[in-house]
Amino acid sequence: MNSNFEALSLTLQQAILATLLQCQNCKLNALFNQLKQQKLLHTLDSNPEQNLFKQNFLVMNALFNLQHDAKELGYSLIIESINIKLVKYQENQVTNHNSALSEYYLNFNNIAISNDEINQLLDNFWQYYAEHSTITSDNLTTAFNTLGLARDANLKQVKRAWYKIALASHPDRQDNQHTSDYITANHAYQLLVKHFTQSK
Repeated sequence: MNSNFEALSLTLQQAILATLLQCQNCKLNALFNQLKQQKLLHTLDSNPEQNLFKQNFLVMNALFNLQHDAKELGYSLIIESINIKLVKYQENQVTNHNSALSEYYLNFNNIAISNDEINQLLDNFWQYYAEHSTITSDNLTTAFNTLGLARDANLKQVKRAWYKIALASHPDRQDNQHTSDYITANHAYQLLVKHFTQSK
């Protein structure tokens, strides 16, 4: 089974590198959607949560493999929580190589986990992301727009809008057709909750 995943990862690495050479800076969910449109991300599990996790795992595996090999191509690959950047390599350049995360995604034994473990990983990721996201006026405007709200909406309206989008786009309910909508809306929701919490 690992050899199948390794072959898929190699294919994804080539496609991701081609994409990054063109745009050099992209959001992880946009990259994910592009790979799906190119029909490079196949259904890997009949369980929607497991399928999404395995697809994400393969994309991250490909990214960390590319990060390791990028220097040979004259580049540095910067992998942030949801942003991916390909920049020209420079001596003494400081990059944010997260060795623990890299080790996790480069080990194919980690692709087989339970749904409870997947949910825990997602919760940890969004909590970490919300805690480390910088809140700017542009970020807030984008977050309100993502949830279909005016800039003066309150926390109760944010929660109601998030709940409505989550029900419509959750991977369990939509067979992964609207996964990127769910991820984007979740990011917006977490950012706005952080904003309202800090504003008190």
